[in-house]
Amino acid sequence: MKKTFTLPLYCLGILCLVGCSVAVSQQTISSPTLSPTANPDNRITPSLQTTHVPLTWANLNLTGKLFYISSNPLANTLSTGIEILDLGTGEISTIFHAPEGAWIYYLSVSPDAKQLVMSYIPPSQGNILSSRALYIMSLDGSTPPQLLFPPPTPDDHYVHAEWSSDGKYIYYAHYNSNDPFDAQLNPAYDILRMSYPEGQTGNIVDHGFWPRISSDSTKLVYVYIEPASGLNELFIANADGSNPQRIPLSGSWTPEIMDAPIFSPNGQSVLFSAPPPPQASRPNWFDKLLGVQVAKAHNIPSDWWSVPITGGAPTRLTQIQTINLFGSIAPNKKYIASVSGEGIFLMDFDGSNLTQLLFNPGVLGTVSWTP
Repeated sequence: MKKTFTLPLYCLGILCLVGCSVAVSQQTISSPTLSPTANPDNRITPSLQTTHVPLTWANLNLTGKLFYISSNPLANTLSTGIEILDLGTGEISTIFHAPEGAWIYYLSVSPDAKQLVMSYIPPSQGNILSSRALYIMSLDGSTPPQLLFPPPTPDDHYVHAEWSSDGKYIYYAHYNSNDPFDAQLNPAYDILRMSYPEGQTGNIVDHGFWPRISSDSTKLVYVYIEPASGLNELFIANADGSNPQRIPLSGSWTPEIMDAPIFSPNGQSVLFSAPPPPQASRPNWFDKLLGVQVAKAHNIPSDWWSVPITGGAPTRLTQIQTINLFGSIAPNKKYIASVSGEGIFLMDFDGSNLTQLLFNPGVLGTVSWTP
C-alpha cells in the first residue's frame, strides 16, 4: 500500500496538484456576492455567491445539478463548502461555507432532492475535539446543518453517509479512533443503517465501509477490510446486510486496495477505484513512528475499474492516474460524473468519452447528480 501523511498536507497537495490528462482550463465569471454571516452556534449561513463556467459540454445536452464539496482558503487555513453546478447553465452556487476549524468529508443528496446528509466535523469547543458526525441540511440553504444524532463518545466517528434510492434509509460507516485494532492505520470500520425519518439504527456489516445502494434499493455493495492483513475485498449483500457475497477477482493481477464502489445502472457490475500495479508496501515501524498512514485508493493515483457482480478479471476503464475518484450516476443512466484530483469529469460507463466538466483541484470528497 502507498503512504500518505496528515490531512493538512493532503489538502495542500490537492491545491498544488497539476492537472492530468482529463484536465481542461476553464474561465470563471463571478457574480455579485453576499457575505456569509455567523450565527450563535458558530456555523455560517449560506452565501449567495455564484460564478459561471463555459458550457464546454453543451453538445451533450446534460441536465440536472451536481452537488459537491470544495475547499477554499480561509484566513490561514482551508475551509470546505458545498457547491452546486447547474449542468444546463454552467452556474456554480455555494449553499454552505463551513466555518474555520470545520471540515466536510462526504455528502449525499436525498432521492427527492430536498435535503442532503453529510459527514461533517464542526469546530472544536475549547479543548474538546469534535467527532465526524452525520448532519442533515436543506438543499435550499435556508438553515445550517443540523446534527442528525450525536455519536455515543468523542472517539466514535461516522463517515460515508448514503441515502437508499427509495429514501427510506441512510447507510453510513463507523469507526472508533480508540479501538485497539490499530485505528490510526487501519480503522475497524462497520456499516450501519438508519431508518429515515424514524431514526432507528442498527449495525448491518462488520469490517466494511464505502456502502452504496443499487438503484432498486435491494442490494448493497461495499469494501470489506480483512482484519488480519488490512487488504480490501468487494462484497455485495441484501440491503439489510444479509447474505453477504464476496465478488471474486481473478486474473494475473488483482488490487489490494479499493475504494468508492458503485453499481452499474443495470446492477450487473460494479465500478470501483483502485491504483494499477505494482502495489505499494505497507508502512514499516519507522513510518509508523513518524505518523505515516496507510492510504486507501482515494489518496493514491488511481483509475476506474469494473467487474461483474459474479466476479472475474477487473477491466480497467480509464488511464488517468488521479486521486479522489468517486462517482455518481446521471438521472438518465447514460453517464457517470466523477470527482478527481483535478475537479469533476464525465464519462460513459465503459470509461470512454471523458469530458472535463469542472477544472478545480479544490474539489474533494463526493458528488451527487440530481435531476
